[in-house]
Amino acid sequence: MPVQTGSSFRMLLILGVFTMCAVVLAAAQAPTLNVTYRFLKDGITQSGYSHGEFVYDEVIQGADGNFYGTTVLGGSGRCANGFGVTGCGTIYKLTPGGVQTVIYNFDLDSGGTTAVNGIYPYGGLVQGPDGNFYGTTNAGGNAGASCNGTLGCGVIFKITPAGQYTVLHTFNGALANPPEGGGPTGRLILAKNGKFYGTTYSGGNAQNFYNQGTIFSVTSSGAFATVHAFDNIHGVTDGVHPYAGLIQGKDGAFYGTTQFGGTANVGTVFKLAGTKVTVLHSFPQQPGQTYPDGFAPMAALVQASDSNLYGVTSAGGTLNTFYQQGTLFRITTKGVFAKLWEFNAQNPSVNGIAPYGGLVQATDGNLYGTTIQGGAANAGTILQVTLGGTITQLFSLDSVTNGAAPRSVPLQASDGTLYLTTSTTTNGTDEGNVLQVVSGLAAPLPAITKFTPAKGKVGTKVTVTGNNFVGTTAVLFNGTSASFTVKSATTLIATVPAGAISGQITVTNAGGSAVSAKSFTVVP
Repeated sequence: MPVQTGSSFRMLLILGVFTMCAVVLAAAQAPTLNVTYRFLKDGITQSGYSHGEFVYDEVIQGADGNFYGTTVLGGSGRCANGFGVTGCGTIYKLTPGGVQTVIYNFDLDSGGTTAVNGIYPYGGLVQGPDGNFYGTTNAGGNAGASCNGTLGCGVIFKITPAGQYTVLHTFNGALANPPEGGGPTGRLILAKNGKFYGTTYSGGNAQNFYNQGTIFSVTSSGAFATVHAFDNIHGVTDGVHPYAGLIQGKDGAFYGTTQFGGTANVGTVFKLAGTKVTVLHSFPQQPGQTYPDGFAPMAALVQASDSNLYGVTSAGGTLNTFYQQGTLFRITTKGVFAKLWEFNAQNPSVNGIAPYGGLVQATDGNLYGTTIQGGAANAGTILQVTLGGTITQLFSLDSVTNGAAPRSVPLQASDGTLYLTTSTTTNGTDEGNVLQVVSGLAAPLPAITKFTPAKGKVGTKVTVTGNNFVGTTAVLFNGTSASFTVKSATTLIATVPAGAISGQITVTNAGGSAVSAKSFTVVP
């Protein structure tokens, strides 16, 4: 299991949106908070939670409009914690109407001492251009490759929407030649080059010091490469233990955070360009054990419409150590840092404390997120943040009816609704919820970044790449309707229709239409 900070694993959630007309809609409709699904204790499996428990990751919306995610524990697996069977985790599908189906149960092997398919999926899922889902487990795989005392260092997997599961890579940590990472906790991302990129919390080859963490890439067929091994002990100070995954910026570079390491050993913000990692910001320490910019970032960054990066730290601030409960910051891709907000344990009911997940920008231009503690019931909060740093508390979670301790990034679905997960509750019957925030936000607009091939005859299959393709209602070739299949939020395949002439491609969904910058050439 990954290293703990304080009494629990820390993550934060923040949601977002960016369309000017949505500001009017949001003002006109007071937001409501609904429970879409509860991970109930049912006693059907040994773990007591046949549908899973402890929801640490965000849900994603698949090409079919349903939501998909993972739970760290629960399901029918036989993993135990010394006090009983807790389950090894699940992969699940959830309809917009709240019907949940487990499509895969992580489990020990028949002997009960190994788990070659992996266990404990912390990082959630990403859907690839082939329509399959990709993710990692924190443990399992090769039992001989011990990472943090687990049954292995984890695996990278592929799973079809129907539940056909395949291990793409098994992390071997220090046993690999050359040594590689282990214990991934963050989500994979699909990069512009078609590869998936991720981080491992431990492992690597920091000059024979094997517990610093790595950045890796993997293809859909399993071709694996370690891109960078973090090293904070040989005068490099580029950070250690990246808990969250990466984002890819508009410039093509990757950006991320490490939980520890850097000049004060309390975390960094870094940039990866090619194979070179550059530290954009090393969180400092001041006399008296204060950390003015924050301490221990555990969340992925988000690049907003102003091209700046936004993030949070799980602890730190300018108060004395006892009251340091996290910060919200903005940083440019050149490394110019600005603290926007400091969470205050002396007044935790105001906006909460301890943000552990990440931020997201939605169609009203604002960022949205969460804290795992604070609020009226000390169960966490849901926040709205302007790009200027003004914070509004939308909801204070109560733990009993709507959950507690949200640890992941919210999702804006194809209809504009925001979805988020809570990791637990205190009512004794469920261990995690999927929530929705309904506030009249506009549906996300589609975007087209490229298409291939650039020309073809009638009947040619054209792959269109972009964003927000879930819920697509029409694809046009210079005004002529085409048949199409949505493969993921970022990929659809359209067939050049009869009667089409050369011109731009248009994709339409509930949010509006996007037109390609270039024209497709129809050839005889």
